[in-house]
Amino acid sequence: MTTKKRITLEDVSRAAGVSLSTASMILNGRPDVSFSPDTVQNVRHTADVLGYRSPARHRAKPLSSRRLVLIVSPNIGNAYYSSMVQAIQQAAEQRGVSTLIFTTYREAAKEDEILDMAMEMGASGIVFTMMPQSTLLEKVNRSIPIVAVGDRNTSLNVDTVELDNYSAGMLVGRHMLSLGHRHIAFISTTLNSVNSMRVRRLDGVRAVYAEEEGTSVQVFSRDITPLEELNDIGIEHRVGYELTMECLKRHTHISGIVAVNDSVAYGVLDALSEKGLRVPEDYSVCGFDNLFTSHFRNVGLTSVEHHIEEKGRNAFHILYERMTGSIAPNNITRVEFSHHLRENRSTAPFQQRREKN
Repeated sequence: MTTKKRITLEDVSRAAGVSLSTASMILNGRPDVSFSPDTVQNVRHTADVLGYRSPARHRAKPLSSRRLVLIVSPNIGNAYYSSMVQAIQQAAEQRGVSTLIFTTYREAAKEDEILDMAMEMGASGIVFTMMPQSTLLEKVNRSIPIVAVGDRNTSLNVDTVELDNYSAGMLVGRHMLSLGHRHIAFISTTLNSVNSMRVRRLDGVRAVYAEEEGTSVQVFSRDITPLEELNDIGIEHRVGYELTMECLKRHTHISGIVAVNDSVAYGVLDALSEKGLRVPEDYSVCGFDNLFTSHFRNVGLTSVEHHIEEKGRNAFHILYERMTGSIAPNNITRVEFSHHLRENRSTAPFQQRREKN
């Protein structure tokens, strides 16, 4: 006896020749978007012919007797995200909750797919380790509790574990200025609204330097596509390395380098080493996230502590309370973590150096 295959939203979108998000919005009756009558009729007709049942009307039973939580992350190649994911899993295991990990590589369409899958699978909850982009978020949150970890965003109507990367940037800016580094470089992967955490770190550094005359912050950034991030696990290190090489060619007066995160900073350190430049004697280097690898003997990176594991555990605890009804349904929980700078061997007071070719 053969079991009839359950028709999924992906099957409908493929047969109708539309994107997964388009099929989802039409079949779920999104009131804030509009499509041509032909497109709507095509998608609905295709769904009827295939026998698709929308999870909004029919929520599946969970795949196991344990509660199931989905963990959504941009990637797990960066130790910031992998450490947070593991902390969430540790907290979940203590409560007898199963977890599944999904990566988006910062594509909103991927988030839409995951949210649709969560509904179809009958997931008990979802944790985003970054601020999500999907417009389906708040609608899904009415059926499945969602917690997000990221920068302050009071417009997002879901529970959040909040950061303030602007203040973190100011910490770094003040540290570098206090050491006498009046001209610094800021090296980063993509700087845009999707990656607001990075932009706010830069803005915080710039705000401090703007208060001091005769100072400068030179920005070196490179846009990384989701496909590039997917296909190159070491892309942040490579970008840090290549942009540092470019910086050294163009700005010989710079004495300090701030990397947008520790993974990029490792590329900065390798580039300086290859050029025979000493850290911190020739250049001071600072990062963000305070990864465990930043404390290795041969690294010694000064970095901003972001309490990665604590944030992950806290996000799960909020989610679990929401799943079990311990939090009133109309109350949005926002928990804020503060930052502090962990000074290490990679930063030191400015020393006038002889320029090297």
